[in-house]
Amino acid sequence: MQRQLASAIVQPDTLLPDAGGVAALLVAPPQGTTLTRLQVYAGGYPARVHEALGETYPALAHVLGAAPFDRLVHRYADAVPLRSYNLNDAGAQLPEFLRRDPLSDSLPFLPDLAALEWQVTRAFHAYEEPPLDPAPLAAWSLDDWAGAVLRLQPSVALVRSDWPIREIWEARGTPVEEIDIDMRDRPDRVLVHRLGFDVHCESIGDDEALALEMLLAGRTLGELNQQLANSGHDPAAVSGWFAGWMQRGLIASCTCG
Repeated sequence: MQRQLASAIVQPDTLLPDAGGVAALLVAPPQGTTLTRLQVYAGGYPARVHEALGETYPALAHVLGAAPFDRLVHRYADAVPLRSYNLNDAGAQLPEFLRRDPLSDSLPFLPDLAALEWQVTRAFHAYEEPPLDPAPLAAWSLDDWAGAVLRLQPSVALVRSDWPIREIWEARGTPVEEIDIDMRDRPDRVLVHRLGFDVHCESIGDDEALALEMLLAGRTLGELNQQLANSGHDPAAVSGWFAGWMQRGLIASCTCG
């Protein structure tokens, strides 16, 4: 019964007026018909998903316009089963879905814009930990620092794109006809993090983006310095980034092996 009910909600065409399918398994209500009541759920499911995706992806909805975004939501809801009871998670797979959707043929930045918006939503709901207290680190040796692993706050993420996605995201309140963003040869690396109740998106340099990616992957500071040196970058820049990350409370802990 559960499987048939789920199928009827996701695929309302299976709700037959002759009370076949799942309707035949249910007790008739005191008023109205079983079919009518089932149709409420069948119509409500895409409406709730649409509402959740609209809240998670306001820039995407703004760029596409109401009708194309509505059709995208229906394609997504039909193709991607939701695996969470929390509607905040409904859009988790939309960035990857967009990479295969025809919309991205004409607007190739859409998957990356969606990836940025998903990280913004994830950052907003993330549980922030107390920032790192630097006092115990004062006595560390150079070897300690080389083996150190920084753990960033749960809200921190890095999104890379071949397109200026931060500017597109920031234009979500600007009338579409007034948006004027140069899209040519403008790759972006966006740091996402939360300060208090506000989520911030910052475009950062390629070196700092590489550093954050390595730290998010659990690599040590020694490995990071070596990678920067091998790539022709300046490892000394790490100390400046570290100070900035500390100032904004982006580091939750620092441990050495």
